[in-house]
Amino acid sequence: MRENIASIQFLRFVAAALVVLFHSTVAVQKYFTGTLSNLFINISAIGASGVHIFFVISGFIMVYTSFYKRSEKFTASKFITKRIIRIYPIYFIYSAFYLYFYYLFSIGKNISLEHFFGSIVLLPGYSSYIIGPGWTLSFEIYFYVCFSIAMSLGLLRGILALTLFFLVAIVSGFFLDTSQPAIHVLTNTLLIEFLLGVWIGFAVVLSVRISNRLSNVLLALALAGFLAGIAFGYTRLPSAVTWGVPSALLLAGLVFRESNGCVPFVIKNCSFLGDSSYSLYLLHIVLIDAAMLLAIYLDGSVRIHVSLIG
Repeated sequence: MRENIASIQFLRFVAAALVVLFHSTVAVQKYFTGTLSNLFINISAIGASGVHIFFVISGFIMVYTSFYKRSEKFTASKFITKRIIRIYPIYFIYSAFYLYFYYLFSIGKNISLEHFFGSIVLLPGYSSYIIGPGWTLSFEIYFYVCFSIAMSLGLLRGILALTLFFLVAIVSGFFLDTSQPAIHVLTNTLLIEFLLGVWIGFAVVLSVRISNRLSNVLLALALAGFLAGIAFGYTRLPSAVTWGVPSALLLAGLVFRESNGCVPFVIKNCSFLGDSSYSLYLLHIVLIDAAMLLAIYLDGSVRIHVSLIG
């Protein structure tokens, strides 16, 4: 398998595109009520799964990039440094763009100094004040810290320790006040999605192979899981089940097929789009809002009386 997995790159773009679809639908519903059919609205809600695909990918990538065919020993400080450099500089630039955009049009983002600094450093409860989807980055930072500490024990013992810690944290959430932002992040069932990605990454690092037939079964189960959400509703079960399990099955099916040398033409030729996923994920809200402003300007029957979705 190549160092850069085409399936993962492609899934990163798909996940970002799904989130864009979801938020675009929300925006159109809000400002142009009645223009979308109920069927389309229901189907487009599947876009929320993009966040969960990202979490599974995140767990996978951390293991894969840290241990796959690596001769050097894992170093927590080096891992954290690389992740900080990957996350924060772009986030700072786009946050400045958001603030300038909303200041320019005098809408929204009237945040306090406390909220500003909390959002900039991605603290739980604050990370969505400037860039709405920034709330997921609070989870990412938490993942990074926990992963860097656990992997200092070695790959297998680290994953076992991480799994035990997260499961205990999730159970403790039933006895703690999860309305507190930090407790909400530390005990959230979304941690399971990260773990699923970690274990898939572990299998790849160990060069575990499964047949294309079994990989196809995983992909079929993933599709069935996503369709079940559309058919039966997305809130009957925890999101880690509704979205997380199908996301993990999707990732595993594609990755194991690729390990067998089977990469679909579309994935192979469109994997480069994955490089844009982080920027697309962070910028899409302000781009949607810009589109809404233009549409509202062209349609005089709609008035801006509240802030936009960003």
